[in-house]
Amino acid sequence: MTTVKHKLSASALNTFLKSPKAYYWQYIARLVPAQASVVTYDHDKICGVLWAEFVNRFYSGQDETPNCKKLLSDWNDQTDGWVPEKAKARLTAALETWSRSYYQMFSPDDGARGKGKSELFLENDRFLGYLDGLSDDGIVHEVKSTSRSPSLAGQLWKVQNSIQVKLYCVLAGASGVRIEFAWKDTPNGIFRGPETPITGEQLKAWEQELNKFADYIYSLGDDPNNYPCHPDGCCLVTKGITSMCQYELLCTDGITDITKYGYKEKTRREDKQTK
Repeated sequence: MTTVKHKLSASALNTFLKSPKAYYWQYIARLVPAQASVVTYDHDKICGVLWAEFVNRFYSGQDETPNCKKLLSDWNDQTDGWVPEKAKARLTAALETWSRSYYQMFSPDDGARGKGKSELFLENDRFLGYLDGLSDDGIVHEVKSTSRSPSLAGQLWKVQNSIQVKLYCVLAGASGVRIEFAWKDTPNGIFRGPETPITGEQLKAWEQELNKFADYIYSLGDDPNNYPCHPDGCCLVTKGITSMCQYELLCTDGITDITKYGYKEKTRREDKQTK
């Protein structure tokens, strides 16, 4: 296998698949936008991160009132002044409903996460990740804030077979996975899927997939010209919206005296938030 220069997260692997150049800017040059933007759906990402933190506090035994209060306080603090009121109100209502429902539907002792196995950091010689949770019998518990799909079975399959879940299962040596959705569209609610078993043969195949993928990424080295810009993968253009890649300026003009002010060095905390 290729010599490891930096360990790869699920977010890094997914970023590479969307746009190798965006991967270069974020994980090799270690640059991120200086300011959050609605155009790149940063408010949706923040919502997902804060919800995962809420569930972590739930399974750590925090009482309902302070946990719900912190969730909404963090949301207001991190979105104040830049998220349009309509979008903010929609997600605020979702967070309020999710947080109230969670304490009614589940218990910190329900076995979904073992003691000390919530927000669990795992790594090996070339990969790393922060699992949302892991049960004592090796079931990965992954929480997603998302919109409903016409096919719930298809939506579950997509997540269960994602690079993120494959990586977490390999790192944990998991025996199964349980996916949980928090619905952003109305009616807001929580859906916890059934446990899906994972065989040793599956884990071995997934590990081979990931290692071959990592070998290719490592082989590209540090030259930015080895990483093509791929707007089709990172820019969503529909009838209703145009979502641009957060590295649009760097891909177009490179690092100049002007573009450098739009970016900052990526911190270790931001590494954790992207898992």
